[in-house]
Amino acid sequence: MIVTPGDQPSKQSSDQKVQFGDVNPDEPPPSYSPHIESPPIASGSTLSSTPTYKSKPTNFLSLSNSDSSICGEFVIDPSIRIPSSILPPLRQDDTEDDRKNLNLRSQNSSVNADIWLLGTPSSQDPESAIGADKPRRTTIALISDHGSIRAQVHTLDDAAPFLLTARANHGTIRLAVPRSFHGLLSLSTRHGSTSLSDTLVENATQLSQIDDTRRYFIGDFQALGEVAWEGDLVELDATHGSLRVKYIDEVEETHAKKGFLSRLFGK
Repeated sequence: MIVTPGDQPSKQSSDQKVQFGDVNPDEPPPSYSPHIESPPIASGSTLSSTPTYKSKPTNFLSLSNSDSSICGEFVIDPSIRIPSSILPPLRQDDTEDDRKNLNLRSQNSSVNADIWLLGTPSSQDPESAIGADKPRRTTIALISDHGSIRAQVHTLDDAAPFLLTARANHGTIRLAVPRSFHGLLSLSTRHGSTSLSDTLVENATQLSQIDDTRRYFIGDFQALGEVAWEGDLVELDATHGSLRVKYIDEVEETHAKKGFLSRLFGK
C-alpha cells in the first residue's frame, strides 16, 4: 500500500492535541476575584494643618463700642479689596495707608479676640511672587480705655508679617502669639508688671529697658541686621495693668482651678 502525504497526520494537528489535551472540558473555570484597592487614608499632618476658623474672611474690619465688650473670632485676609467708599471714615490727617486691617475698640469694656491671619496670593504662588514687592505688614489695633484685652493670633504658613498694637489704660493685656512669631516685642506699663512665658523667654533676646518700656527680639537675633525691621512687631501698653505674652499652643501650669480663658492665656 502506498501511503500518500495526505494520509499522514500533520505535526501541527498533533501539537494542537497535546496543547489542549490537558484541559478537561467538564471542569468549571477557575474562580476570579477582582483586586479592589482600599481608598487612600488621609495623613495626620494634612488634617492637623487644616485651619479651624469658622468665620468668613474679611479685611479692614473696624468695630467700636462705647459700653459693651467686643468678643469673637476675626479672620483677616489682606488680599481682599474693599472700596474705600464703603469703609468707615478715617481720622483727620490719616490716609488709606494708615487704615488697619483689623481695628477693635471698646471704651468702657473689654476686648477678647481670636484672630486668624491668612496669606496673600503672591505668597501662595511662588512664581507670581518673583520680582514683586514684599507684602506689607498686616496691621492690628486693639484698644480698651477702661477694660482688659485678651487676644490670640493664628497665622498660616504663608501669612505676611503682622504689626499688632494693644493699649489698655486701666486693664490688663494678655496676648498669645504663634510659634512662627519672629520679631520685635515692646512692653510698656507704668503701674503694673510685665512677664513672658518660660518658653518665650528661651527664644527672647532683651534689647533694652528705658523707664517703663522693655524691648525684646523673639527668634534669631542675627536676622535683625542694620536696616529697619519689616518683620513681626508687637507693641503692648497698659498704663495701670499688667502684661503677659505667651505662645498660643503653650500650656502653663496653674495652682488653682481657672476658667477657659485663664487656662488659654496663662496667669
